[in-house]
Order: sequence, then C-alpha cells, then structure tokens
Amino acid sequence: MLTAPPSSSSSSGSAVPAAIDTMPTPNPDALMFRLQEMLVPTGTFEYRTAAQASDAPLPRRLFDLGGIVQVLVAPRFVTVNKDADLTWPELVPQIKAAIRDFLDSGDMAVPDEDLAVSNYTDPVERKIVRLLDEMIRPAVAEDGGDIVYRGFEDGVVSVKLIGSCSTCPSSTATLAMGVERMMLEEIPEVRAVRQVQD
Repeated sequence: MLTAPPSSSSSSGSAVPAAIDTMPTPNPDALMFRLQEMLVPTGTFEYRTAAQASDAPLPRRLFDLGGIVQVLVAPRFVTVNKDADLTWPELVPQIKAAIRDFLDSGDMAVPDEDLAVSNYTDPVERKIVRLLDEMIRPAVAEDGGDIVYRGFEDGVVSVKLIGSCSTCPSSTATLAMGVERMMLEEIPEVRAVRQVQD
C-alpha cells in the first residue's frame, strides 16, 4: 500500500508545510500542482466526475471543493481543471490545503485497483508504449497532462489525451505535429495516430 510520508519538522518542532509548486499549462482552466512527495508509483489516473473519484482519496478531496471538473494524478504532480466561471486566485489556496491535508492523512492517492498495469505481448505495441513512455509522455506531462495508449489496429495507434491536454485548444496540434510525426518516424508499422474519447 502506497502511503504519503509524514510531514517533516523544523528544529522548533513545528510542522513544515509540504512544498507545492503551481505550474501553468496551455489550458487556462487547468493548473499543475507539482510535489516532492510521490503520489503513485507509476502511471496517470484521470477522474472526470466526483462520482468517478468516490473511492480515490486525493481526487475526492479536490472535487469536494466545488468548481473542479477534472483531476489527473501522476507520480509527482496533480493537474486540476476548474469550471471556467471560477478564478484561480480563489481556488489555488483551497487546492493546496486539500493536497496538504491528503498528505497528512497517510491515505493512498488512488485505490489499489486503479494501479493495475497492463502488459503488452505484441512487439509493435511494446515499441509504441515504450516510445510513449520514454519520449512523448514526459513532454506532455510538462503541460500538466498525459497521453494514454488505447490500442493499435491496421496501422493506426489510438491514444487519449488526458489532464489539461484533453481540453486544451492546442491538443489537436500536439497530436498531429508531435505525437504522430514521432510515431511515423520511429515505428514503420504505424500509419496514423488518432485520438479517442473513451
């Protein structure tokens, strides 16, 4: 079971708040909150509704704030998408407080069943997933999002953009100019990349 580490203390004995850096993303309604603590060992986990997050302690706390429309949990960051009617100055302090409360709780960020990892036996799929993991996902993560592999059939790679990237105005350009170009250059079996919504 993955648990958050206890808060460190200063020499005076008072707790030192966890450092949480706020990073902008290309999507004005999404912010990335970067942490030093590890939230999950690997992967990314997207929650689009409070109902989806009912068993996920960290996303549930964030949805409970109100005005949150999507939460993405990655190993060392959380991307939060807000309702367009709200402003970040009113939400950021609440989000940081909710994340710190979560870290103090010792709970897992997401439930065990969400941490299951799929293994691919097809050699082309392994190459696709390796390229996604090593080259593409780190770049997408810098913008507070992620890209998830959804399948390979008839030369077409299906992926899903999540986090800030799912609603970003430039997501189509990201897919066509970056992801597809790299896939076509590196993997001869790939003819195209398409985005799916499921």
